[in-house]
Amino acid sequence: MNKTQDFSSFFLAETSVVELDLPNGEPMLYQGSPVRVHVHGPATARFTKANEAMQREAAKRVMAAIGNKGKKEAEDKDADAKFLVAITERIENFPFPGGIDAIYREPKLKYVSDQVRTFVGDAGNFFGVGEKP
Repeated sequence: MNKTQDFSSFFLAETSVVELDLPNGEPMLYQGSPVRVHVHGPATARFTKANEAMQREAAKRVMAAIGNKGKKEAEDKDADAKFLVAITERIENFPFPGGIDAIYREPKLKYVSDQVRTFVGDAGNFFGVGEKP
């Protein structure tokens, strides 16, 4: 007798939500509401495509390593911002001028991109989570 087996409880969720904190560890609130970043995780085509694009850019820079270090650092920041923008579905409760791209490129909001990058780097953040509003 062929019994259909369900392995879905072992799968990573496609998306998850980063609850942002301020650099001092307090929750990041905008007008009293928590700021959340809805991101696509490592089990999605969107994440894979964004990661591959970032890796291609890194490989190009390695091949063209002869040059200005300052330019390389700027290109690294640009590739990182593009990756984060590509995997971000939306940012909730933070209507920053210029949107998601501007948030990830603003040096004074570096802690936001740091938290998102760290979050998506841990597959555990996409395991056992349902779709969050």
